[in-house]
This record gives sequence, structure tokens and C-alpha cells, in this order.
Amino acid sequence: MKSILLKCEIPDFEYISEVLDSYVSFTDDGKRKNLLANFKLNKSSLVKDQLVDLLDKQIRYFGADDLAYLFRSVFSEEAGISSNELVKDICKKLKVTVKQGGSLEAYLERLVKGVVEKELLSKTPEELRKAFKDFGIGEEKAEQVLDFLKNNGKVAVIPVLLEILGPAITLTLIEAIIVGLIAAIVGREAAKIIVREIVKRNPWLAALGPVVWVAGGAWLIFDLQGPAYRKTVPICLYLGIVALRDGPVDGDSFYAN
Repeated sequence: MKSILLKCEIPDFEYISEVLDSYVSFTDDGKRKNLLANFKLNKSSLVKDQLVDLLDKQIRYFGADDLAYLFRSVFSEEAGISSNELVKDICKKLKVTVKQGGSLEAYLERLVKGVVEKELLSKTPEELRKAFKDFGIGEEKAEQVLDFLKNNGKVAVIPVLLEILGPAITLTLIEAIIVGLIAAIVGREAAKIIVREIVKRNPWLAALGPVVWVAGGAWLIFDLQGPAYRKTVPICLYLGIVALRDGPVDGDSFYAN
């Protein structure tokens, strides 16, 4: 998890820290907030490393059972579950099938892709048509996507989007959908930070107003009973889009079926 957290910028750290806040946990919220404040002040690489170490530990803590964490913390500094275990558990919880193997970064990117596919396929053609329109996708291209899905059934959507919209728009759409699903989990107010970041990296989106995909993700919310998943799922999805910023680890095969 640390290698991906190191790619994060201040707004990313602010969002992750906010999601990690907890009144009842063994994590040290005060220490995390102090480290974040120090990093914002002086941009020290040493402070960033300390912040990343603590975030990594706290994220993995929420993936573990409290009592198991407490027991392991007595005997080991690595008390939380491993990052790979955490992502595997989230895939299982969300009923998303993800190809195994490769780095954790690739694993998180595939999780994002699987969740986006599931979200798109959960919408009706009318909902998709409106969502594409709200996102600024031209009517002709939107109809091409919808015609393909109508003629081919519930197939992988990402390759179709890539062919019709191109890689840049497809990745931006993936990011917007994930942010929309995150907003459905943690609330729109908490998602404002990352919405601003999307617009900053994609200025053409500014004309569209609040760029948050209107999630049809009742399937997602229904599956997230329990406070721990309401932290680990949005954080891991968010780290997946952080990982995708410099392109998918799997290269062109990321877009394949």
C-alpha cells in the first residue's frame, strides 16, 4: 500500500485522513492529523514517509478484526492484515471478480475496473443515456455505446468505451464513476476534495458543474454493512484511481475483456 500512498498529493492525504477518522478505534487520529499538518507546512520527504507509514498501518487496521488487531499489536508492529488480503476481501465483499497476480497497484486498478463495469451494467439504458449526457459525452457517441450494449448484451463495457471515447476520456469517466460511488458511501460533502482534484486535472470538466457520477450503486451500499467497510472500500477505490493517474500497470490489456 505504501508505494501507492507515496504517489498521493496533499488533497489525497486530506481525503484519506478524513475517511479514517474514528471515535472508537485503536488508531491514533491525533498523530495522523499532526503529521498531515506538518507535511502541508514544509513538504518534508521525511514527514511524508512517516505519514505514509501511519496511513498504511491504519488502513490495514480497519481491514482486521479489532480483537485480532489488539492481540497481534502486542507481538508485532505489523498488526493489520496485509494489503493484498485487504483488497482480496473487498473484491469478495463487492462480488467483483479480479484477475490475480502482479503488483498491488495492478490489483487495485483491476478492482476499480471491475467496480466500474458492475456500476455501468447496473444502470438501465435510459439511466446511462442521461449519465453520459451529464458527463458531457456527445449524443452520437453515447448512442454508439448504448447500441453496442443493446446488440451484445451484458458484456465488458470498458473496451467499448475505449474504442468509442478513447483512453483519456475513458480513464476520466472511470475516475468520475469511482468518485460518485465513493460519494454515495461517505457523502458528497466528504467527496468535495476529490471532485476538485478531478476538475483540476481535467479543466474541460469545469463547465459541467459538480462532476460526481450519480451512482446507481444500491448494490454497493447494500453490501457495505459495517463501519470498517465504509472506510476500507472508499479508500481502496480511491487509491485505485490514484494508481491509474500515470496509466494502468497492465498497459493496454487493462482495457481488454
